[in-house]
Amino acid sequence: MSEPAILVPLDGSKQALAALPVAKVLGELERAALHILHVGEHEVAGDELRRRLEREASELDGFTIDARVGTPAVEILHVAEEMKPRMIVMCKHSGGERGKMLGRTAMKVLHDAQCPVVLVPPERGVTSWHLHHVLVPHDGTPSTSAALQPAAELAERGSAELLVVHVTDIKTASAEAGSLTAPRYVDQPQHEWPAWSTEFLNRLACICPLGHLHVRMLLAHGDTAAEIIRLSERQSTDLIVLAWRGIWEIPHAAALKDVLREAHCPIMVVRI
Repeated sequence: MSEPAILVPLDGSKQALAALPVAKVLGELERAALHILHVGEHEVAGDELRRRLEREASELDGFTIDARVGTPAVEILHVAEEMKPRMIVMCKHSGGERGKMLGRTAMKVLHDAQCPVVLVPPERGVTSWHLHHVLVPHDGTPSTSAALQPAAELAERGSAELLVVHVTDIKTASAEAGSLTAPRYVDQPQHEWPAWSTEFLNRLACICPLGHLHVRMLLAHGDTAAEIIRLSERQSTDLIVLAWRGIWEIPHAAALKDVLREAHCPIMVVRI
């Protein structure tokens, strides 16, 4: 496909429909067409699939629908390779239990997709979604800045506030070259936090034009995932954007796994 697109995989379950309101808004912000992909064990006609969706969710105008037979993750990744979407927006899992991190299909797509993946909690249902606050954690490393550009672009297009959270944790301090050194006096942030914030904003401006973007810096100390969750709830966050280095095995990606398990809002994962 030559036009920008967002891929929205569905599995026929009611829980999976939670991805639709999020995908609709992101499609409008990205000026991208929405491509619904249904993968099942049996072939389903496009018109029949649309009728099923219209019974469960509204505002399907502008969607294209593709129905395929096969293994869900394999077909999703195959279509993504063909169409090169801006992002994939899908439900974290289609089970009814709370606190589950990812289903098998979402896990495989996250591991192998070459584009950002937005994972939506199934419990949010098909209620309307709006983008007012985008939260992006940053540990001061240049590699983590990969998540800043898509987060900043979405926030500016949606006239949303970009909340940048820096969680200081001496135990997990990075030695990556070019990293911003964390403020030492986190109990007295007035000493070093203004200088850190200024340096950070200067680097952000080099990555993407700030334009009319409203950026607010937040400083926290302690467990990274716990602070991200706490601040996302306190700030009524609509989208968390996380950078991921692509390594899943323990002890890697601990914060990402915890946020995926506990967050109540959609999460965009940007692979570094």
